Amino acid sequence: MSTCRVFILTGHPLFAEGVETLLREQPGLEIVGSGNVSPEAFARIQEMAPDVVVIGAPGEEQEALVARVFQALPGLKVVALNLDDNRIHIHYRQTKVGRQVEDLVEAIRQPLEWGRPRPAQMRIFAVVQGHYGQRIVENIRAHGPRGWTVESWRAPDLPAMIDDPEAYLPLHVPPADLILALGESPSVAQLIPDIARRAGARAVIAPVDHSAWLPEGLIRQLEVRLNQMGVAAVFPRPFCSLTEDTYNVRHQRVAYSNPWIAEFARHFGRPVFRIRAANGIVQAVEVERDTACGCARFVAEHLVGMPVGEAIFQAGIVHHHYPCLAGMTIERSLGDTLLHLSGQLMRQAVEVEVAPLLPRAAYLVPEGRSA
Repeated sequence: MSTCRVFILTGHPLFAEGVETLLREQPGLEIVGSGNVSPEAFARIQEMAPDVVVIGAPGEEQEALVARVFQALPGLKVVALNLDDNRIHIHYRQTKVGRQVEDLVEAIRQPLEWGRPRPAQMRIFAVVQGHYGQRIVENIRAHGPRGWTVESWRAPDLPAMIDDPEAYLPLHVPPADLILALGESPSVAQLIPDIARRAGARAVIAPVDHSAWLPEGLIRQLEVRLNQMGVAAVFPRPFCSLTEDTYNVRHQRVAYSNPWIAEFARHFGRPVFRIRAANGIVQAVEVERDTACGCARFVAEHLVGMPVGEAIFQAGIVHHHYPCLAGMTIERSLGDTLLHLSGQLMRQAVEVEVAPLLPRAAYLVPEGRSA
């Protein structure tokens, strides 16, 4: 593993101390220096020539510091944490916004390939079986960008093992850039490479919201075959863990780099909100990134008018009532159910927004209930 050299620039000593403590425990990262905002600090940045500069500053001050760093070392990568709202902004020739504070290490490590142009249009072909996939297709059609076309095919009843995929493939597979594998049995997943070949697809998203629908062994087989075809593939477990460059949760998080999948994940995947409040009440909730199934929009609608201090707890309740269709069987490798993990991602998305709005680092939980 190559070492990423990091310099910390901030006028807030506690921030520098906290970030340095966090990063020193991370393999592959080396702290080469830190400094407050002064001409000497910028001279040190030029001298040390780090790979990444981490900036901690509030809004306008942050923008000014980023500009000065780029002036000192053009083309450098900057990860800036806004101390007003704990949002992480990644700057590299253009700006990528929307990171959460918990992803600081990932933001420093991730490759810079996201800076290339995004697909202006995208053709999606979804393979579905039941209500799970149909709900996702309907939400993407309703709320995806205008440049997307979304076609779908409902798979028939299939045998457990498919020896001749040609006998079960749809008569017509339209040209597509991205395949969504939304089946509810392993047999549907077995058809995906042949469907991707017929569609001329560049990428596949095969979410794992039920392990029985897409077992680990089958995932490995699909990865090998799709890779041989030159088709990128991701298998987010659960679907709402997908971001523009990673998927999965906890120790299973996987990094990827593909413009078609990343463009999809800009709009659907791990939920991201913008919450506005006044007088302790949620006034408006904007969905910056919806879950593929539409649950984030449902949660957003039900948070308006709610006390800010109850928003995190209530987000979990509303998520459950949607209802989320992720599996309720405990995943041995994660020690939890995918349904529960999906709920955690929803609550975290609300927490990162409401935490700066609260007068103290505590969230109200209705009496008699547990968070």
